[in-house]
Amino acid sequence: MPPRLSQEVRTWLYFHRVMAAISQRLNAQLATYSLTPAQFDVLAQLFRTPGLVQQALADRLLVSKGNIVGLLNRMEQAGLVTRQPHPEDGRAHLVSLTAHGTTLATQVVPEHEALIAECLAVLSPEDGHNLHDLLRRFKHALRTA
Repeated sequence: MPPRLSQEVRTWLYFHRVMAAISQRLNAQLATYSLTPAQFDVLAQLFRTPGLVQQALADRLLVSKGNIVGLLNRMEQAGLVTRQPHPEDGRAHLVSLTAHGTTLATQVVPEHEALIAECLAVLSPEDGHNLHDLLRRFKHALRTA
C-alpha cells in the first residue's frame, strides 16, 4: 500500500482543487465577454486606478515588461485601452481605459466580484475572516522566505 500523503500535501491539493474550480467558473464568466483573465485583470486595475503608468500596471499584475506590452497591444486593437506618453517622463506611458473599456469594466467587474462572493458564500463570516487572515499570513511568509 502506498504511503499516506502528508497533511501539507493534502492541504495543498485541496487548495489547488478549490482554486481550480473557482478559476474555471470565473474564466467561463469572462469568456462570455470574450475576455481572458489577463485582460480582465488589466480592466479591473484601470477601472479602480485610472491612468496607471505602464510599468506600475505590469508590477501590479506581476507580469514582465514584454508580457504587458503584448497584452496592451491586443487590448488597444480591441478598443479597450489607450496609451499616451507620460507628460513628465518621456520614457513612460500612461494606460487608460477607453469609453468602450470603461463601459465593459462597469459591467464585468461587479459581476466578477459577485461570482467570487457567491463562491465564498459557503463560508460563515467568521470562517471567511479566518481564511483571509491565514492566506494573508501565508503570502507574507512566502515573500520573506
